[in-house]
This record gives sequence, structure tokens and C-alpha cells, in this order.
Amino acid sequence: MSVRKGTYKRQLPSGLTAYCSDEGKVIFTEALDQGHMGVYFKMAANFQTQSELAYCGLSSLVMAYNTLKDPDIAGGWWCEHMLHCYINLDMVRKTGITFGQLLYLAECIGLAVDGYSTHNMSDDCFRSIIRSATSTDEKVVIANFHRSSLGQTGSGHVAPLGGYNVRRDMLLVMDVARFKYMPHWVPLLSMKKAIDTVDGSTNERRGFCVVSLAKNVKPHLFFMPNLLVIVSQVDVFVHQWVSWLSRESSEHGPSELLQEAVIVLGACAKGLDEESFVLTHEALHECSAEHLHSTRGLFDTIRVSDLYSTLHAMAVFSSVEWKSVYLRMWRGLERRHPMAREVTAPMVTTLMLYSWPYCVDAQASTNAARLAKLIENSIAKQSIVLQREVAYLRQQLLFKVSQDA
Repeated sequence: MSVRKGTYKRQLPSGLTAYCSDEGKVIFTEALDQGHMGVYFKMAANFQTQSELAYCGLSSLVMAYNTLKDPDIAGGWWCEHMLHCYINLDMVRKTGITFGQLLYLAECIGLAVDGYSTHNMSDDCFRSIIRSATSTDEKVVIANFHRSSLGQTGSGHVAPLGGYNVRRDMLLVMDVARFKYMPHWVPLLSMKKAIDTVDGSTNERRGFCVVSLAKNVKPHLFFMPNLLVIVSQVDVFVHQWVSWLSRESSEHGPSELLQEAVIVLGACAKGLDEESFVLTHEALHECSAEHLHSTRGLFDTIRVSDLYSTLHAMAVFSSVEWKSVYLRMWRGLERRHPMAREVTAPMVTTLMLYSWPYCVDAQASTNAARLAKLIENSIAKQSIVLQREVAYLRQQLLFKVSQDA
């Protein structure tokens, strides 16, 4: 990362207290005695400096995850670039992420999230949430605020909070842009005001969130890449597919309807290229044995589904040309991956049909309504593992569809 001249080691404005100053140490000791530095030591052990100028949101997120996650569990360490399959990092380097994107990404990596706006929130309510969160080592507060409101240089920023001094009413900001501002203490009400500002990129107010580790949740294996940014060819794919789903259905039976849906899905996929896939998978060649085992198990559940069997027998999947078309919906595993050859066109198509968020209030005579009934009857028979992955994908695809609506 190249840092612009003048960005290094900015002087803190009056009213803010450097964490490593004599006064900052006194504030720290008091907060520790008060019992409101709950997560500090775990967070300090996982402190991360953002690797790009606009990565404050990503850095805060992975720092929070690493703080909360048991490092002995497989997949227990994250860094910013590992989020590339959830969001386009090239776009993030230019614009950063919004508060809404921060909340969504937190859920993607397995964090339970409570998001708040300080607009119209009372001071006492804000204090209560902060006091509760900072009294335990199982929660992290992440704030999205405007630097200039605190007298700092810059604009929108994201950083975790490491603790709270109740008597002095001050928060410890663990600033991930350590090259600019080292950790420092900020008056609670000043931070509340800095959070209650408008993000010019969305015209929506910023906020803060309290994250914790989601219980009994394993990492999801499939997801939609670049979900939170505009990818034109994917947008066209979604528009064409939704257009067919909203049409009045013919009088054909279920098998004819399914075959028509597969053909239309293939026609939509023709417009995708290598950079515009709809689904992907996080497993890399060097991923853990546990992850490989989970992935293989999921692939197996797809292959034994009745929908996969029906699709596999369709003539369209016997064509080499059309096989490659359907695989455009998927970014394949790298060639040296142990399971690269296990992903087939019928498998990808099965996953797409299972996971699409068919409009539940659609008119009964539309393709969407009839296909949804057919799909729901099939998915209800499948394993809990596959149902969980489908539910997760539907959440992501629904977000994408609603953004395009």
C-alpha cells in the first residue's frame, strides 16, 4: 500500500487522548478496573493495520472475527483478501464499503450482528449498549463514523472499539489506520455525533454494530461473488431470468416446465464470461481437510437429489457446448484442486434452481409460482446440509434481485 504524503502520524485534535500517552494509560487502567475492557486483550493480540487506504471496513471486520474466533478451529484466521469472493476488492480499494455492506459481510463470515443507528437514539441508550458490549470478551463494537466530526482529517471511517471508561465517558478507538492515527480515547457523545452523519455515497446515515460469533454455524461453502457491487453481465443475467419467471406459464406439465426453465437458464448464462459468474466456492487447493470433507459431502448431497437426477438425464447436458454454457454460472475451482472435476453442469444448474428466491406472492399462473412449488417439493426431501446452503444462497440472491428491482 502506498500512503499519500501527509497521511502518516497525524496529530490528534484536542479533546481526544492518545492511548499510549500518560493520560491515556491512566484512562486505560481505570476502564480495566471498571470491567469495561472485556475484549481488549484478545483484540490487541489480533490488531490489524489496514493494508489499503479504503480497507478500514474490511480490516475492522476481520480483526473482529479473529478476536472472537477460536484459533484452534479450522478456518479460524481471516485477512482482508480472503473476502474477495464476497465482494469485489478492486471496487473496495476505490470506494471502501458502506455500513450496510459491513453488516452483510459480517453475516457472510459467520458473525451474529446487531446493527444500530444513533439517529434519534438517546444518549443513555447508546451508553447502555456500549456498557453491555464492553463488559464481555465475546462481543466487539464496530463504529462507522465521520472523522471530521471528531476534528480529524479525512471523511468516513470504520474502526472497532476496544473499551469504555464509564467515569470519564470515553471510548477507546482501535484505529485500523495506525499509520495515520494510533489508538486513542474519544468522548462517548463525540463518537455518537460522529456516527450520526450521512454517507454521501448512499445518502444514508452511518451506524455502529455489535458483533459476536454465531453459534453452531459452519462456514458456508457456496456464495455469490461480487454481490455488493454492480457487475453488468450478472445484472443482465438476473433481468432475463426474472423476466421469464414473471411470465404467464403455459399449460405444460411439471417436467415440461422444468425443461423449459433449464433451457431459459442456459440462454441467460450465454451472456456471462469468466469475470461474470453467478456462483462460486471458497475452497482453495490448500484448504483444510475438514473443509474438503464438508465440500465433498455437499457435492454428494446434490448428486443424489431427485432434481439432479432429472437434469442429468436431459439431452441438453449431453452437449459439450451447452455444458460449458451452464458452467459459466460458476467460477470453477482451480484445476489442481482435488475436486475440480467433480463440478458438473447439471450440479451447477441444480444449485441455481434450488437457490433462486422465487417470489412467494407471485400469481399462481406465472412460471415463478409453478416452478417454486416444484422446487420446494424437491428441496424439502433433501439433507439439512443442502437445505442450509440453499437458504444461505437464497438470502444472497434475494439481496441481488431486490437491488436490481
